[in-house]
Amino acid sequence: MNIALWIIQAILATMFCFSGIMILTQPKEKLAAKMPFLNDYSDPMIKLIAFAHIFGAIGLTLPLLLNIIPILTPVAASGLVLVMLLAAAYNKKRGDVKSVIVDLVILLLFLFIAVGRFKGL
Repeated sequence: MNIALWIIQAILATMFCFSGIMILTQPKEKLAAKMPFLNDYSDPMIKLIAFAHIFGAIGLTLPLLLNIIPILTPVAASGLVLVMLLAAAYNKKRGDVKSVIVDLVILLLFLFIAVGRFKGL
């Protein structure tokens, strides 16, 4: 179980960290071609989304890995469950069913991490 949790954490943390860095470093116009939802947000909100991705990825791995306040790992996973729930609701409102399904799968993976890590503490 621990190995499965670490594998999922590593994959999701990498994915979220890279997407956060990409959102943070690319101009909105270039990103909007691949992520049209960004057109609905202001530049400061886009930066906030990017930082949420990066800090979520850090919180998902480093506290438990370094054994520094390890409770922060399942707390971060729980926060990312909320982020994905909001993303799914937003995509449902836009009528993007494919994205809603992806959001819900990722939400379930974060929920698996949160439950598994809370049990392990």
